[in-house]
Amino acid sequence: MFWAFLSGIGACADAAYYIVNKKFLQTVEPDLLAASGFLFTGVFLLAIAVARGIPLLGPDFFIAVAATCAINVAGTTLAFRALKSTDISLAVPMLSFTPLFLVVTAALMLHEIPSLIGILGIVIIVAGSYVLNTSAEHTRIFDPFRDMVSHPGIFAMLVVSFLYAIAIGFDKMVVLNSDTVFGSGVVFFILGSAFLAIFLLKHLIRRNPSETRTGESGSFAGFPVHQSRSLLTAGIVIALFLTLESIVINTAYLDQIVPYVSAIKRMSIIITVLYGALVFREEEILRRVSGAGLMVFGVVLILLFP
Repeated sequence: MFWAFLSGIGACADAAYYIVNKKFLQTVEPDLLAASGFLFTGVFLLAIAVARGIPLLGPDFFIAVAATCAINVAGTTLAFRALKSTDISLAVPMLSFTPLFLVVTAALMLHEIPSLIGILGIVIIVAGSYVLNTSAEHTRIFDPFRDMVSHPGIFAMLVVSFLYAIAIGFDKMVVLNSDTVFGSGVVFFILGSAFLAIFLLKHLIRRNPSETRTGESGSFAGFPVHQSRSLLTAGIVIALFLTLESIVINTAYLDQIVPYVSAIKRMSIIITVLYGALVFREEEILRRVSGAGLMVFGVVLILLFP
């Protein structure tokens, strides 16, 4: 069960990743924050890979890297948009649906099929999402599900959950065709470069032709230079958590099928919900903790009945 221990460490790092991003999204533009965090993570992982020795690459390495990068650009963009506009205790629990989606995607992509007994866990996950989205003004049994679809931030994270279920399959292919460090380093560096390009392209289009790239306003492509220290701090802190998460989760992938590793990793939900209550002072926290707890309990049941 060493893989479960590693997945638990990954859950803590994953919770910290979303908490730190939620904090810095208040002052830093999403594309630039993603670029900073991913680029630093790529540098850290590639430095470790060089120290360990570059592995031989399998035939599916580049296809898997391209696929997971494309999916993660879309997923991260949606996730950051949701985190910026939605309570963290409402947005992040939607990622509990990733193990549910993985039951299908992992079977198709990796031929990893969990036990059908885990269907009980899936039902409890759905029940948890129902409780999470229940409020006093609801009068009909389907009102919470309607709100889940109609609320932009919650629905966006539900889409992210599905996208991640596809990306995780390619993430494991990257590991199987390289090692637990190098492949992820390449992926994160490409992701960081992509978000930096997106940021620069957006601001090049919006920029007033009379402005210079580093004019008297003290900005670079619309980003104030005096905020660079905050961006640097955010990038390094995010990278530390992502580097840890990447290494332990990739190692766990080598010992267990991805739906179960992902299920344990989603224990991070409880941490983020509690943080939302204690730090961001988000409302209706008892209901949200109850709903998130049910969702995590469903995930645990999926794990206990392999």
